[in-house]
Amino acid sequence: MNEPEKSRKFYAKPIFVNSVLLVVNLGLFIFKLIFADLSGSLALQADAFDNLTDIIMVFAALVGITYAKRKPNEKFPYGYYKIENIISLIISLVIFYTAYNVIIISFSEIYAHFVGLPKQIITSPLIFIFLIISLIISFSTTLYLRIIGKQTNSPIIQSQASEKFYDNLISSSVIIGFIAALFGVNFLDSIISLLIALLIIKGGYDIFMTSTKILLDAIIDFDQRNELNYLIKNFPNVKEIENLEIRSYGRYIFLEVVVILNKELQLHQIQSLKNSLSDKIRAEFPQIFRIIIISQTLPKEVIKIAVPLANNEGLSSKISEHFGETPFFAILEMQEENNILELKNYNILTNKFADEEKRKGILISEWLLIEKIDKLYLKEELKKGPHLLLEKGFVQMIVTDLSSIKDILEQERHIQSS
Repeated sequence: MNEPEKSRKFYAKPIFVNSVLLVVNLGLFIFKLIFADLSGSLALQADAFDNLTDIIMVFAALVGITYAKRKPNEKFPYGYYKIENIISLIISLVIFYTAYNVIIISFSEIYAHFVGLPKQIITSPLIFIFLIISLIISFSTTLYLRIIGKQTNSPIIQSQASEKFYDNLISSSVIIGFIAALFGVNFLDSIISLLIALLIIKGGYDIFMTSTKILLDAIIDFDQRNELNYLIKNFPNVKEIENLEIRSYGRYIFLEVVVILNKELQLHQIQSLKNSLSDKIRAEFPQIFRIIIISQTLPKEVIKIAVPLANNEGLSSKISEHFGETPFFAILEMQEENNILELKNYNILTNKFADEEKRKGILISEWLLIEKIDKLYLKEELKKGPHLLLEKGFVQMIVTDLSSIKDILEQERHIQSS
């Protein structure tokens, strides 16, 4: 997820951001309606109703934030995130009706203008000053949203900033209409109101379609689906993805993925893997709000085993007492055939990090992870750094008294048969 909400400053928390938006939009809506009535401007009235759509969206968001704090239960396993969509769906119909009325009046005024009955717009300095102040307030709110969106890396707040920017363009067009009215071009107000009404309809349509899809539990299009697939497939010990679904609940994106893991993983390792995978997904895809990982296990076709060696004598090579300074490493690949674990391939490689002055244990551990090692046989426990790195990569580390590669092969066959 994005930056944890608890660690944010109060002015960056969703509840505060949406409260600010509610107060700003409600104030602009009320005063624009008042000045629209005083001036007779239909464009200003339409602009007010555009603020009303913002009020509805913010109110729905506040409801969603409130209910998002409620824990899921048996009846609502995904929580209460859809409540804001029920509210949005109902009110989107009101938006359509409002825009319809504005369009009808706009056409009536345009027709009246061309038949010699132009409407009158009062262009007092007070109204013009209000329009400038309202634009400054709206622009300042947009700037605030952009700053908070960038600080928190919140896709929701960034989206709100973009929507507010378009509101500024609408308000600017109303000011242009008033300037035109100063020169007697009053019908431009009706044309601007018509254009704003069309934008309101588009906003209402977007709300209606988004809410409908979410309430029908539709799987959403996720722009970075391929990148997400790649991340999960290449995570240590993930064999394959059986199913991946991305849904939207309210403003929140849910990921549910079924992954096939290696059978050799212990129960505590599986839970640790799921936690690590969730953290990785949240870091790369902060727009995903909740991650549900369901794991299944299958026997791994090939088991890769690493062994530090003191010499290079094939399968008779002796296990080294050292890790970082060992001259060689064996990479063994074993596979089950007819219920017997057989050695399919092995390589003895020179330790290219043996002469490094620092971090040789870390460098070797990183190399073994790249090789996708499942097990590592050792004569003694690793130091903390390499141990944590390999443990995080879910490599099973086995401290042994065995002497050679042949002994390890016999032990692996014994483990498999028992």
